[in-house]
Amino acid sequence: MAELELGFLLPLPGWPRAVFEGDYSYDGGRLVLDGAAVLHARSRGELERGVGGLLMPGGASIVMQLVTNDRGAHDVHVHVDSRAARREDALRARPSRSTWIHAGFALAASGAGFVASYLYVLRAAQQQSDWALKMANHMAGWHLLLTFTLFPASLWGQRKGIRLVQFVSLLFFLIHLGIALANLATSDDGGHGGAIAVFNVLSGVGFLAAAVYGNRAYRDMDPAAALRAGRAR
Repeated sequence: MAELELGFLLPLPGWPRAVFEGDYSYDGGRLVLDGAAVLHARSRGELERGVGGLLMPGGASIVMQLVTNDRGAHDVHVHVDSRAARREDALRARPSRSTWIHAGFALAASGAGFVASYLYVLRAAQQQSDWALKMANHMAGWHLLLTFTLFPASLWGQRKGIRLVQFVSLLFFLIHLGIALANLATSDDGGHGGAIAVFNVLSGVGFLAAAVYGNRAYRDMDPAAALRAGRAR
């Protein structure tokens, strides 16, 4: 098992994926394409000098080399016919339509949460309840934080951001479900319990939609697919 694996997308039709396999000391390594090693460096020195070959069919020249930058950091570079291959982990996909929908679900869920928070304010004023006012403040504060984190994380956080939004959304779905059930028991006390329950349900449904639909957004933000579709930089 290789200790270090670096994915490259080669500047050829379809941007095929190649993987550098080696170790963290760069004591040699190989470049694997379609399950077969196309380049192999037997030592670090050979890797630093660069190893090359030809890709078949077509006969395109390919070179793999360990390069040291001005700060002393080491990095493997791959070129095909003098064109640089793209490092998979350096690609950033532009937001897809599905990421906008995903971010919209999270935003709508927080919107319903803000309404529930306002209803808690009304309950606090009506019943002179410090607990209801505390719930209003906590709910408004959390949803303000979620608005300024989940929406940008989904749109511009790439696949890691989408996974984070999914996790947080699932957590808040469970929280809002619990709050909704608790308020159903007070729906007849004149303290807006029924309305609070409804908007907590709506908020929970929005977060559940963000958690589930995130799988689609995650799939669409695959950097390799985005590059092939002209949606990556």
